[in-house]
Amino acid sequence: MLTKQEIIKKLQKFAKENGGKTPSEKVLFENTNIGIMGRRRYWSNYGELVLEAGLTPNKFDKTKYSHTQLCNMFIKAIREKGKWPTRGILDVKHHNDRSFPDSTTFYSKLGLTSELAKTILEYTSDKHGYKDVVNICNSIILKSGDKLPLEDENATTGYIYLGKQHGSYKIGKSKDPNRRREDISLLGPEPFEIIHEIKTDDMNGVEKYWHERFNSKHKRGEWFNLSKADVAAFKRWKKIA
Repeated sequence: MLTKQEIIKKLQKFAKENGGKTPSEKVLFENTNIGIMGRRRYWSNYGELVLEAGLTPNKFDKTKYSHTQLCNMFIKAIREKGKWPTRGILDVKHHNDRSFPDSTTFYSKLGLTSELAKTILEYTSDKHGYKDVVNICNSIILKSGDKLPLEDENATTGYIYLGKQHGSYKIGKSKDPNRRREDISLLGPEPFEIIHEIKTDDMNGVEKYWHERFNSKHKRGEWFNLSKADVAAFKRWKKIA
């Protein structure tokens, strides 16, 4: 077991070797032989250790990131390692690239581990090509002992939305159309406008109905060339339960 002074010296040495930046507790533990029990033997929290070592406590990352940006950056971190990124991995990535948020930003904005995994699942729920991310998130939720979102009897409850961007119409499904609007706006040449929403407990079935109904006007993916009459027909539907 390390003595109090040995722990302080190791922290000071690690900070000095990393440009004077105080490491997060997780980064320190993963890169030294200081363990959580060793820290708890002398200090009730990590902040007390940092202050006694004469270092400056880390502050919250004050850079403003949107929900979409945080989700996309976290997904990128998942795919870079092919596994769930720990706090240590996130903080090291932040240390090497200051445009990337620190772990505190992700956990304070998107939720702690299992909740963060659910947030990522919700974000990818109406997107394609995220099977690898979904599998990793599901494994994290199961390890925490929580139920998977798909086990929720209301998991299919949400909205079918009709939106417009650059002269084309999109019919899609989402539990949070406003958040989806933000996602699409970031990817397109102009803001994505949601024209109408239909609340339903069968998102897959209702979305399929509208896609098949306007199949002759299909452009690509979920995008269509619709007439005013088509839009009016969609807007007549309010709720399907």
